Amino acid sequence: FVVKTADGKINVKGIDLESAIPYMENPVDYSPEACPPEFAKAFLEGDGPFFLLDYSYDIWSLGMTLFEMATGYGMFDGYTPLQITQTIGSDDWIVDVQDVDNPQLRDVIQQCLQKDPDSRPTIGQLFFHPFFLSSALPFRLF
Repeated sequence: FVVKTADGKINVKGIDLESAIPYMENPVDYSPEACPPEFAKAFLEGDGPFFLLDYSYDIWSLGMTLFEMATGYGMFDGYTPLQITQTIGSDDWIVDVQDVDNPQLRDVIQQCLQKDPDSRPTIGQLFFHPFFLSSALPFRLF
């Protein structure tokens, strides 16, 4: 995807391929910026290789991707991979999406970035979110 930064630069970003791993399989590798809290905690406890991927993992990753597309910067720009994993895995960390200008998109992202995986929407539920229903695809994020 393409991201326009605050200073007007255009960055081309790759997509995290974790979704290429079958449902309920173990991740081969991970991108710290896109891993959900439940995986970050498992990884930090040494249980990363035994973590089973669920669809909610992809919903979290979608939320992080949408955040970066909407704001032009990653939520953890300037952090090391370990700092990102520790932050996401912390019980004290609070997701902050206030920099997303579009209120409907902000709500989509907030829903995707629920710390409890059971609280995240399914992809089907997201399709019926007002942001997607009121937008003609392709939609403008900024």
